Amino acid sequence: MGCCNTKTDEKSLCYCFNISENAYIEALKAGKGDVLKDFVVFQTKYNYCNCKNLNPSKQCCLKDFKILEKVNLL
Repeated sequence: MGCCNTKTDEKSLCYCFNISENAYIEALKAGKGDVLKDFVVFQTKYNYCNCKNLNPSKQCCLKDFKILEKVNLL
């Protein structure tokens, strides 16, 4: 699946755990999107993320997971 091998030209989805949009889309297509999303949810729940410092938007990425899910289910 390659979630942690983000290429420099790929758009980041989760800056804290180096998950690209493409990696998540591929996981969704393979029926394994929940694995990546659940990982990020777990990390967020236990405050292992650092969105305020790593994400340019300074916000949590979980809403972006939902947006990609909707777009890729069409």
